[in-house]
Formats: sequence, structure tokens, C-alpha cells
Amino acid sequence: MSKQITSPIERWAGTVSIADPLTLSQARLIEDGLTTPETDANGKFWTSALDIKQIPAILACVEKWELANLPDPLTLENFPASPRKDSHALVEWIFREIMRVYSGEAEVPKE
Repeated sequence: MSKQITSPIERWAGTVSIADPLTLSQARLIEDGLTTPETDANGKFWTSALDIKQIPAILACVEKWELANLPDPLTLENFPASPRKDSHALVEWIFREIMRVYSGEAEVPKE
């Protein structure tokens, strides 16, 4: 059963369906996306370096893309990288939602 999420990013409005439950190969890609990219002398890294680590997990875990203005099919090579603020927000949002599936969400009982 998939988990459907709604995009908070206006440029890419719509929904995404995430696999739930995840497979072991998907979990491994998620774990790879958790590692910090190589940093410079000041301990900083470019957001694109983080996106490159997380997009493979996103592509593996998203079962259905229903977002406006994205290429079809969506791949690492054509995943939007600009405008940088919006494109990083897209990656960050989807990866965060995948992490909720990976970690398991605490279900609040209805009273």
C-alpha cells in the first residue's frame, strides 16, 4: 500500500506516491542518502551534493509521480536542479517523507 503525499512546492504542485512498505534495496539507498557529502575546509557542502546522494532513494521509493512540470520519465540525469532553492526543497521534502516510512510513523489512536 502506497503513501500519497501532497507537494508544498508551488512550482511542482501535485502528489507523489511512496512505496509502503519499503524493500531492503530501497532501505539501503535511503541509508546511503543519510551520509553527509564531502565538506570543504569550513565544513560546508553544496546542496546539490546532498541531492545527488538522496535522489537515487527518491527514484527507487516513489511509485507514482503526479507533480506538474517534471520530465517523464524522471531520472537522476534529468531531475530538476534549478531554481536551486525550489529543487532542493523538492528533494528535501520527498526524502523527509520517505524517512517517515523508513522509520515508521507513530500512529495516534482516534478517540
